[in-house]
Amino acid sequence: MIWDIIGESMSDIFISYKKEDAGRVVRIVEALRAEGFSVWWDHGITPGSNWDRTIQEQLDKAKVVVAVWSVLSRDAPWVKEESGVGKNRGILVPIRIDDVEPPLGFGLIQAVDLIDWKGDVKDPRWGHFSGALKAVLSGQKPQGFDAPLSSRTRKTFNPMLAIVALAAALAAVMAVVLLQPRATTLAPGQPGVTAPGVTAPGVTAPGPITDAEQKAWDLAQKDKTRAAFQSYLVGYPNGSYATRARDALLTCRSETREVWKETPFPSNQGVRGVGDTISEGKRTQAEACTAAKAMANKQAKINCEAIANNTGYRNPVWTVLDKDCSCEKTSDIVTVCIVDMAATCKWEAKIPEQVEICGG
Repeated sequence: MIWDIIGESMSDIFISYKKEDAGRVVRIVEALRAEGFSVWWDHGITPGSNWDRTIQEQLDKAKVVVAVWSVLSRDAPWVKEESGVGKNRGILVPIRIDDVEPPLGFGLIQAVDLIDWKGDVKDPRWGHFSGALKAVLSGQKPQGFDAPLSSRTRKTFNPMLAIVALAAALAAVMAVVLLQPRATTLAPGQPGVTAPGVTAPGVTAPGPITDAEQKAWDLAQKDKTRAAFQSYLVGYPNGSYATRARDALLTCRSETREVWKETPFPSNQGVRGVGDTISEGKRTQAEACTAAKAMANKQAKINCEAIANNTGYRNPVWTVLDKDCSCEKTSDIVTVCIVDMAATCKWEAKIPEQVEICGG
């Protein structure tokens, strides 16, 4: 399985985020994994006696802590608590997915701007983020991550006052943490959860289901592969089926499935075409050669389709390497042109492959 098995493995990168942002965070997680990073996030953990311990273990062993700052997460006690651990260890790499300032105590660490990032790994901002992670993982300090104080902060900054304010803020955070256990699933009316029909700040409410979204979801439901569900989430991170897609990704299992793939070994063969200057009203040598080449291409098509039909393959595709004709005048009015061409035929065949199947 590509996804980390909770409790059995430790990952290099720990993602700290707010649950309501999971639809946007998932594309970041998957893009990191596609680049070969080992990533852990707590989406899908079932609350229980080992839940907090699992998070603590992953956080303690992580080599990088990524704080995802958003409208919701900047005020979330647990996100600040986890990010504080990364900051204290000198391994914090923050990113912004909303246009917000980081919370108190994190303003001196520059956050990578991934606002409105659509999953394009060629985006320079993504390259900066990926480079920062690689730097921290290699024990270096990422470039450009010392943010200057704002002009407002410089005018009023007092070290002692800052220490007192930070201590008070941390005390308040710890009080909230101790009094309110963290949970992945909250009922409407509990802190951090909106009632049905109400959207939390910074979270886009699902709009009407478009034909394109429905088509993407139907494809994911039919295919049931990780790639199909991920493709839906990348296109519709806050879509009407986003929660179901994320839940499906938490249940992936490896299976052997026969998938249609182009056969790696094409068929190569020779085909001959013949044309003359008298048949079907043809009068010139050029026309006779064109007819010969058309016959060769037609024969390549017939041969390729016949092989596909006889073997259970599909989507036969043939190519013919063009060559010059060899023409010979056989009488005063007849010239015969012959062309021998090399043809290549490919098909799709069902090939056993290990794939990740997700959902029920």
